[in-house]
Amino acid sequence: MAVQKQFLQDRTALLLVSGSAFLTLAAVVLILLKLGSGQGTTNYIISYRSTLGIDRYTTGTIGDILSFIVAALLIFIVGVVLGYRTYPVRRELSLVILVLTLPLLLFLIVVSNALLVLR
Repeated sequence: MAVQKQFLQDRTALLLVSGSAFLTLAAVVLILLKLGSGQGTTNYIISYRSTLGIDRYTTGTIGDILSFIVAALLIFIVGVVLGYRTYPVRRELSLVILVLTLPLLLFLIVVSNALLVLR
């Protein structure tokens, strides 16, 4: 009878969790560094609306930008928890969930960086 692997003993799962943790940490650090470099800035561009005409960019406060950090942490936590919970059911499903968290975190980094550069 084959020995069942645990989630924490699977090298592929740990590699994907480590990659997600690195991207989450990178997102948090990059956002905080960009916020720190804009001392005295009170309005941040948070969205682009092409239907608004001249005022296409809508501004928000620092709390709106900090929501990107919360989103990065939430994506990481939900991805790891779902991967852990689905591992006993089906290993491949767990790995797919962990792989799909990586592009989500990459998109979050790209969008937050683009918005913080525009301010």
